[in-house]
Amino acid sequence: MSENSEISFSTSSRSLGEIPEIAAINLGIDLVSASKRNITFLKTVADSPWLHNTNIKVEAIRRYCDLWMPLISDLTVQNTSLPMILPPFDVEWIWFCHSLNHGSYREYCERRFSKVVGRAVIYDEENREYALMRCREIWNSKYPFESFENEASSDDCDLVVVDEGSVGLSLRLNDDVFKEVEKHRLLCLMFMEPYRSELVYLIAARQRYKAFLFMIQRLGSESCSSLVPTSDILLIWVTHQ
Repeated sequence: MSENSEISFSTSSRSLGEIPEIAAINLGIDLVSASKRNITFLKTVADSPWLHNTNIKVEAIRRYCDLWMPLISDLTVQNTSLPMILPPFDVEWIWFCHSLNHGSYREYCERRFSKVVGRAVIYDEENREYALMRCREIWNSKYPFESFENEASSDDCDLVVVDEGSVGLSLRLNDDVFKEVEKHRLLCLMFMEPYRSELVYLIAARQRYKAFLFMIQRLGSESCSSLVPTSDILLIWVTHQ
């Protein structure tokens, strides 16, 4: 679909809401607030080019796989509320990218932890600051010799030897996660326009996303595998993963 179809289709969001099957779709969370928060996060990623340096990225993946996921798994109890803590920024980006591939992420979690580790949605900035502070306390207690911040050097200008050395070994061991991060590297640049955060835009996007889900249900996932959602639907979809 083109951006023009995105704009014209949004004008029919009210009529979409009048279709009982679409209105009945329960999204589970406040996707308008969550998407607005997601845009802020992605803008921060876009403003952090150091995050995409290979050495830093490989270290972030190590911290994610070896430190963060075991930590958050230990704190996650089935059928209870998700722990309201946030990992360090570099780890949060890896977690975000990895969880976008729902099937791969589920398989990873079940293989390592025998359960799916969920991601808490925190809208309020003050609550996010508290969640990050709380994570730092737990992290420092559990990993006294691991810095909460990513201390990898970016001096090597993205040069990584994949067949020898500790960096190459880490890259091979976490290859699937690395590929997911690479796949979504440019995602942070897709929602930079100011209008993306406007309430009217996000409400219409949420309604169109529900219509998109309804279409997938009607046609079947295999028939829809080649469909490319418009950017407003993609924003809500990414947030809902």
